[in-house]
Amino acid sequence: MPHSSGGGSHGGGSHHSSSSHRSSHRSSGSGPSRRIRTGYFPGATRYRYYHRHKPRYVYANYDIRKGRSPLRLLMLLFYIPFFIAIVGMASETFRVPQRLSTDYDTSLVISDYINVLGDTKALENSMMAFYDETGITPAVFTVYNEDWQDNYSSLENYSYDLYVNAFDDEKHWLIVYSQPQEPDENFNDWYWEGMQGDDTSDILTSAKADGFNSDLQRYLTDKSISVADAISRAFDNLTPKIMKKSVDTSMLFPFLFFGGFILIHAYFMVFHDPSRKYRNAEVCPENAPVGAQSRSVQTEQTVQPPAPAAHEESCPYCGGSYVPGRDKRCPYCQSLLDYSHDTNE
Repeated sequence: MPHSSGGGSHGGGSHHSSSSHRSSHRSSGSGPSRRIRTGYFPGATRYRYYHRHKPRYVYANYDIRKGRSPLRLLMLLFYIPFFIAIVGMASETFRVPQRLSTDYDTSLVISDYINVLGDTKALENSMMAFYDETGITPAVFTVYNEDWQDNYSSLENYSYDLYVNAFDDEKHWLIVYSQPQEPDENFNDWYWEGMQGDDTSDILTSAKADGFNSDLQRYLTDKSISVADAISRAFDNLTPKIMKKSVDTSMLFPFLFFGGFILIHAYFMVFHDPSRKYRNAEVCPENAPVGAQSRSVQTEQTVQPPAPAAHEESCPYCGGSYVPGRDKRCPYCQSLLDYSHDTNE
């Protein structure tokens, strides 16, 4: 159904367009939690991995080399409705207007019932230029205040009935101008109202309609400009920019907040894998040197003595640290390492 694109009056100014649219419980049958520590704890296995060109050692009670299950990708099915909503919000936020199809009566209508428009040639040209650009057919009606004030609470309600009785489509833009039958020379109590079909909303957005409303209100207030010229000039100002891409600022923040939240949530739930750095880790026997990270850890059941300090050397090719005797190739640049000096010692 049609809806107001805005309006105004001599005394009240213009008004905006309207829119149509942690506690937890663990059962006795569950297994122990997965843990990674830098020090020994009962049931842990020691692993070595390389991080930032340094060998690192950790203890874990599970195989840290196994990444997350590929089945987690099935969780993307849960996000499909949210992704569809994001696309819909994007189309509402970033508008790319498309000209309306002309499968309706596109005849221009200027009904000057109160003979206030005079020469309408310039107005017709402006309305036709707007139609050629958008596919929206403008129409202009003029009436007396007395025609609607006795039976309607507002010109907006009257214009709605006028639209649905005059047009059987949602592709027109009706402009209604009203003034008293006998206007006061010092203060002409005129009104005007715009009524647009719902199919025009993607082109004639609230922001663009508000720009037209401000121009028309300003021109009508200027006594040196006729009513016909005021409407004509408002159309001429709008037509060159009506089909340009636009951003609905009222939708921008909700789109960014909702879209950002869903995308970040999906990333951490589906794609983020904190264990990625352990992919190339290897099991280290307890009697192997672990370097400076080793320390004595005492528990109620056992005391794990510190392992002997590891001798680390630097790769002559890239400068990364490695443990001689354990690595045949540099963990970083994959260059073959020379241990001849270790053998001679």
